[in-house]
Amino acid sequence: MVLIRSHDALFRFVFGDAATLAELLRAQFPAEVAAAIDWASLRPADREFVDEVLQERRSDLLFEVDLHGRPGLLHVLCDHKSDDERFTALQLVRYTVRILDRWLATHDGAKWLPPVLAVVVHHGERPWTSPRNLADLHELPSPALRTFLQPYLLRSGFLLVDVAAMDEAGIDAMRLSAVGALTLRFLQFLRHSEPTQAVDLIVGWQHLVAELLLHPRGRDVVTALFSWFLAGVPDRLETLRTVMNRIDEENPPMRSALDLLLDMGHERGLKEGLRRGLEQGVQQGVQQGVQQGVQQGMQQGLDLLRSVLQRQLRARFGPLDELHAARLLAADADELQAIGERLASATALPDVFVAGGGR
Repeated sequence: MVLIRSHDALFRFVFGDAATLAELLRAQFPAEVAAAIDWASLRPADREFVDEVLQERRSDLLFEVDLHGRPGLLHVLCDHKSDDERFTALQLVRYTVRILDRWLATHDGAKWLPPVLAVVVHHGERPWTSPRNLADLHELPSPALRTFLQPYLLRSGFLLVDVAAMDEAGIDAMRLSAVGALTLRFLQFLRHSEPTQAVDLIVGWQHLVAELLLHPRGRDVVTALFSWFLAGVPDRLETLRTVMNRIDEENPPMRSALDLLLDMGHERGLKEGLRRGLEQGVQQGVQQGVQQGVQQGMQQGLDLLRSVLQRQLRARFGPLDELHAARLLAADADELQAIGERLASATALPDVFVAGGGR
């Protein structure tokens, strides 16, 4: 299960997939340029290379791709931004130079440099207005000075995908799969939406959600999108309940997915139920005795957490057999937390309940 809390993490999870990124990039290029690129070869750059060059840029993506009929590489640097930053062109030049230096260090005897294409995907309140080329950041008030210096100034620009300047028809015009089309909608239109507006938007996208659930990555992407939507905004759980009441009865996949997400929303980090139960117990302890209240609160928290895990396990693996149901019932707080952590990556029920109950 993929739980996402920030828009950087959401963008990286969705578009860090080569096929999804290829769709987005191919939509930006003229047909003859797109035809010169072997999109099937698009792949993430070596992890050690990325860590050394972009170790402080956790939201960036660095990919390599082969060019048809040429022995070179095209490095695609995606810099995802939600704010219009004036010196973005300079920032990307710094990373481009570091990428090329690193490439030369690993290609002895090279006579040519691979082209580096910087791509900025921007979503925000307003369309992008800052300069898109380093040369445009120089102040050259004299026409004669400008004419003389321009041939010698460093020119380095970036390809801008300005989602903030698009409506839904503009996103549709890129002809992306439901993975990319729905993610761009979430990032652009749901970040600061009011509850009523969010309900109307999500209900209007139910055909995309249904299409997405048929995609090989569909369930993970849906979980990522809605966990990002819920992160840090508890009131949005009610928004999802309203959505569920309004979507078509003929859309059972979406209703099932939202039901699971509502359970996940109650879970919220697996420790939240335990914390709430403890707080409730402490409050009751003021009237009934602190020790009794804390114990009762702890038990309420454990019961809530155990119930959430039971629903999650049933959704992933079907009804629990007697052995695993007993293991869940007997688990203490530490083991319940460990079960929840293992559930995120487990592919089979025995992987969740490891021998001995250890982490």
